[in-house]
Amino acid sequence: MRFFSSLISLLAVALVATTAVVAQSAHIGAPADMAEVAGSFTAMIEVPDSLTSVTEVALVIALLSCASASCPGPSEELGTVLYDGPFSPVFTTEPGTTTLPPHQNFTLTVPESFAAGPAQLGVAHFSLIGASVVPFFETLNTTIVIT
Repeated sequence: MRFFSSLISLLAVALVATTAVVAQSAHIGAPADMAEVAGSFTAMIEVPDSLTSVTEVALVIALLSCASASCPGPSEELGTVLYDGPFSPVFTTEPGTTTLPPHQNFTLTVPESFAAGPAQLGVAHFSLIGASVVPFFETLNTTIVIT
């Protein structure tokens, strides 16, 4: 009987920890999937509002050409790094942004030598979550079209 009680307690703790981590997942708010971009463009990275303590550590945004072959996914290859550094998402009060979750905009430039066609905009996001400081790392991506 104690075994089942301990098991249920352990599962409850694991569920809470998993829920806290999943709730911290970032999202690429812009550009939209299959958006056409050229030269400079804005990438918006969003995170959900959270009651859990979160320390944002770093963010990497990269571009990988998919013009000649399918892209492997950002967990395998990021490509040309366009940004690497701190990530400080905040709520904004500018007109049209008050309903957005905490986010940060990045002005990025497509390298002149980059191949036209489909490309993967990949993001690597690292943060520390909760009072016990759980490390959290994720990759995400969207497909854009370089014109």
